[in-house]
Amino acid sequence: MKTVGLIAFIVVLAIELIFMNALNSLNQGISQLSNINIFSQPKMSFFAEGNKLEVCINNPENFPVVVCSINGKEISLPSSAVIPAQTAENITLQVNNYHEFYSNIKNGDCTVFIKLHFLNVTVCTSETI
Repeated sequence: MKTVGLIAFIVVLAIELIFMNALNSLNQGISQLSNINIFSQPKMSFFAEGNKLEVCINNPENFPVVVCSINGKEISLPSSAVIPAQTAENITLQVNNYHEFYSNIKNGDCTVFIKLHFLNVTVCTSETI
């Protein structure tokens, strides 16, 4: 009878340790994700100069960010781009109709849709330029 009690105690103890370890790992993962502020990072700045539009993307995080697409009225990203960790990169966007594009900017009607991918997560956002 003592042997059965001892085995039951060891099993319960093992289950408790496994559960506590899993719970600790889950808490660590949640803490790491909460430290990433995906809604304000990476920072983007748009620059229109002459007949081209550039977006400067600043990635202050410790992981690369893939810019999958940038689309809007009269503009698009010709191909995806990778922004390495802790760097800033300029990406040139394709402008289909410069006159219409600048008119949209003046009228405040130039919304840009951005699709980013990092840490196995895809995020879509928009900005008005």
